[in-house]
Amino acid sequence: MTESETEHLCTIEALNDDYDSPWKEAVEHYFPEFMAFYFPEANAGIDWSKEPIFLDQELRAVVQDAELGKRFVDKLVRVTLKNGDEDWIYIHIEVQGARQADFAKRMFVYNYRINRVTH
Repeated sequence: MTESETEHLCTIEALNDDYDSPWKEAVEHYFPEFMAFYFPEANAGIDWSKEPIFLDQELRAVVQDAELGKRFVDKLVRVTLKNGDEDWIYIHIEVQGARQADFAKRMFVYNYRINRVTH
Protein backbone atom coordinates (compact mmCIF):
# COMPACT_ATOMS: atom_id res chain seq x y z
CA MET A 1 0.00 0.00 0.00
CA THR A 2 1.39 3.39 -0.94
CA GLU A 3 1.73 6.28 1.48
CA SER A 4 -1.06 8.11 -0.34
CA GLU A 5 -3.40 5.11 -0.03
CA THR A 6 -2.58 4.80 3.68
CA GLU A 7 -3.33 8.50 4.24
CA HIS A 8 -6.62 8.08 2.35
CA LEU A 9 -7.64 5.14 4.59
CA CYS A 10 -6.78 7.13 7.73
CA THR A 11 -8.95 10.00 6.46
CA ILE A 12 -11.85 7.63 5.80
CA GLU A 13 -11.51 6.12 9.30
CA ALA A 14 -11.47 9.61 10.84
CA LEU A 15 -14.65 10.48 8.91
CA ASN A 16 -16.28 7.25 10.14
CA ASP A 17 -15.47 8.29 13.72
CA ASP A 18 -17.07 11.69 13.05
CA TYR A 19 -20.25 10.01 11.75
CA ASP A 20 -20.36 7.57 14.66
CA SER A 21 -19.92 10.16 17.46
CA PRO A 22 -23.34 11.86 17.14
CA TRP A 23 -25.03 8.45 17.13
CA LYS A 24 -23.19 7.43 20.30
CA GLU A 25 -24.20 10.64 22.05
CA ALA A 26 -27.81 10.33 20.91
CA VAL A 27 -28.09 6.71 22.07
CA GLU A 28 -26.79 7.63 25.52
CA HIS A 29 -28.94 10.75 25.85
CA TYR A 30 -32.12 9.09 24.55
CA PHE A 31 -31.44 5.52 25.68
CA PRO A 32 -34.95 4.75 27.06
CA GLU A 33 -36.55 6.15 23.89
CA PHE A 34 -34.05 4.27 21.73
CA MET A 35 -34.91 1.00 23.45
CA ALA A 36 -38.66 1.66 23.27
CA PHE A 37 -38.51 2.36 19.54
CA TYR A 38 -36.06 -0.31 18.34
CA PHE A 39 -36.46 -3.03 20.99
CA PRO A 40 -39.95 -2.72 22.51
CA GLU A 41 -39.99 -6.23 24.00
CA ALA A 42 -36.66 -5.74 25.78
CA ASN A 43 -37.72 -2.25 26.81
CA ALA A 44 -40.84 -3.62 28.50
CA GLY A 45 -38.68 -5.71 30.84
CA ILE A 46 -36.43 -2.86 32.00
CA ASP A 47 -37.05 -1.06 35.30
CA TRP A 48 -36.59 2.55 34.16
CA SER A 49 -36.88 3.85 37.73
CA LYS A 50 -33.27 2.62 38.05
CA GLU A 51 -30.74 4.64 36.05
CA PRO A 52 -28.95 2.65 33.31
CA ILE A 53 -25.17 2.56 33.72
CA PHE A 54 -22.99 3.06 30.65
CA LEU A 55 -19.97 0.77 30.90
CA ASP A 56 -17.38 2.53 28.73
CA GLN A 57 -14.40 1.21 30.72
CA GLU A 58 -15.66 -2.38 30.62
CA LEU A 59 -16.32 -2.07 26.90
CA ARG A 60 -12.76 -0.89 26.23
CA ALA A 61 -11.46 -3.90 28.17
CA VAL A 62 -13.56 -6.25 26.02
CA VAL A 63 -12.31 -4.96 22.67
CA GLN A 64 -8.84 -3.58 23.42
CA ASP A 65 -6.83 -6.61 22.29
CA ALA A 66 -9.05 -7.97 19.53
CA GLU A 67 -7.00 -8.50 16.38
CA LEU A 68 -9.52 -7.06 13.97
CA GLY A 69 -8.37 -3.49 13.32
CA LYS A 70 -10.28 -0.28 14.00
CA ARG A 71 -13.16 -0.43 16.48
CA PHE A 72 -16.56 1.20 16.03
CA VAL A 73 -18.20 -0.23 19.14
CA ASP A 74 -20.71 2.11 20.67
CA LYS A 75 -22.28 1.37 24.03
CA LEU A 76 -22.41 -1.30 26.69
CA VAL A 77 -25.15 -0.59 29.20
CA ARG A 78 -26.06 -2.26 32.49
CA VAL A 79 -29.78 -2.10 33.22
CA THR A 80 -31.96 -3.36 36.03
CA LEU A 81 -34.85 -5.54 34.96
CA LYS A 82 -38.31 -5.40 36.48
CA ASN A 83 -37.64 -8.73 38.23
CA GLY A 84 -34.62 -7.15 39.99
CA ASP A 85 -31.93 -8.88 37.92
CA GLU A 86 -29.24 -6.91 36.14
CA ASP A 87 -28.53 -7.38 32.47
CA TRP A 88 -26.05 -5.90 30.00
CA ILE A 89 -27.16 -4.47 26.68
CA TYR A 90 -24.69 -4.12 23.84
CA ILE A 91 -25.53 -1.40 21.30
CA HIS A 92 -23.47 -1.24 18.12
CA ILE A 93 -24.19 1.41 15.53
CA GLU A 94 -21.85 1.78 12.62
CA VAL A 95 -22.56 4.17 9.78
CA GLN A 96 -20.91 2.63 6.73
CA GLY A 97 -20.30 4.03 3.30
CA ALA A 98 -18.95 0.71 2.05
CA ARG A 99 -19.18 -2.99 2.85
CA GLN A 100 -16.54 -4.32 5.26
CA ALA A 101 -15.40 -7.90 4.86
CA ASP A 102 -14.63 -8.42 8.57
CA PHE A 103 -17.90 -7.02 9.96
CA ALA A 104 -19.44 -10.40 10.93
CA LYS A 105 -16.18 -11.52 12.52
CA ARG A 106 -15.96 -8.33 14.60
CA MET A 107 -19.55 -8.77 15.83
CA PHE A 108 -18.81 -12.38 16.79
CA VAL A 109 -15.67 -11.37 18.74
CA TYR A 110 -17.49 -8.52 20.53
CA ASN A 111 -20.39 -10.74 21.56
CA TYR A 112 -18.11 -13.58 22.65
CA ARG A 113 -16.00 -11.27 24.82
CA ILE A 114 -18.99 -9.54 26.39
CA ASN A 115 -20.44 -12.94 27.28
CA ARG A 116 -17.12 -13.94 28.89
CA VAL A 117 -17.09 -10.76 30.99
CA THR A 118 -20.75 -10.96 32.05
CA HIS A 119 -21.03 -14.69 32.81
